[in-house]
Amino acid sequence: MGLLTAISGGGAKGPACFLLEAEGRRLLLDLGYGPQPGLWPDVSRVGKVDALLLSHAHRDHAGGLKLLPDIGNPPLYLSEPLAHLLKDHAIGGIFPLHDTTEVMGFKVTTGRNGHAPGGVWIHVDTCGGVLYMGDCCFESLIYAYDPPPPARIVIIDTSYGSYETPLTECARMLDEQCLGKDVLMPLPPGGRAPEIALHFVRKGVAPALDDAVRQATGWLGAEHAESALPGVRSELARIARDAPAIGGRGISLAATADGTAGMAARLIEKYEQASAPDIIFTGYLPPGTPAERTTRSGRAKYIRWNVHPRFSDNVALVRATRAQIVIPAFGGPKTGEDWARVFAPAQVVLSTVVDL
Repeated sequence: MGLLTAISGGGAKGPACFLLEAEGRRLLLDLGYGPQPGLWPDVSRVGKVDALLLSHAHRDHAGGLKLLPDIGNPPLYLSEPLAHLLKDHAIGGIFPLHDTTEVMGFKVTTGRNGHAPGGVWIHVDTCGGVLYMGDCCFESLIYAYDPPPPARIVIIDTSYGSYETPLTECARMLDEQCLGKDVLMPLPPGGRAPEIALHFVRKGVAPALDDAVRQATGWLGAEHAESALPGVRSELARIARDAPAIGGRGISLAATADGTAGMAARLIEKYEQASAPDIIFTGYLPPGTPAERTTRSGRAKYIRWNVHPRFSDNVALVRATRAQIVIPAFGGPKTGEDWARVFAPAQVVLSTVVDL
């Protein structure tokens, strides 16, 4: 019936890139780069694809677009916020944030993924239903999540493996380390930065924002408001308008998340050999980055802020979609046998190539 190949991102952490071949057509699901510097998907043997479907704009899912000529320069299918960011590329069609459209003759349903502005999961109506979750989160304070339809094959976001700590506990631990202190937090502006800003404002503390975080927060209150939960849009707009500029005191939120670029990179360079402010990272620490270096040396701390599903969230997703085949992505299980037992009667497939 079809073939699904994990070019990259199947199991181990790496750039997202999956090839779906069915009914005589070839669709690529995401084309990322990283998250560590210099890590590209190997598309040398992929050949020409008919379309590239993008789940969201984070670098490890959409940062590999310079490789498009190697796969025949296919048209991009993506949501409106992503189309605005990637307007220099050939756009084949726009995904609704929560509806059904057509891509290369396939019925494709998309829904908000709870992870990023304009981010969607992608359901292709072939082979009994192929659901690609990309990155997703069910706990976000600001990003809306739409439950997907049933699917025979589900590619799940297993970035956190068997982790189960709820976001409420992550927030409590972050408060203990931040409230009343001088803290630098490198963050992704189009991800958890606006969410953490909102959390602190609700605690009565107005964090300082760099320009990238301020702009992204403002977009969620206006241009990209459909990606956000209705009740938070006005709050985000006020934060973008009223938050102080970074001046070295209090809580400062700056891009980028791994400290390789932007104001975060400049501030880490300034403060790394000093005793203050505290530096706290809240997401993945890619090898070879300032995030990994400073946490390893003890200069920075790590407190996770959930932006991916917990293990029980994935179990609930598999049950709700009535999946028969489950393909872990972006972080595989410690032992396939353990996951096979938990996800049963669905079959957990860890191989790179899956016959659909």
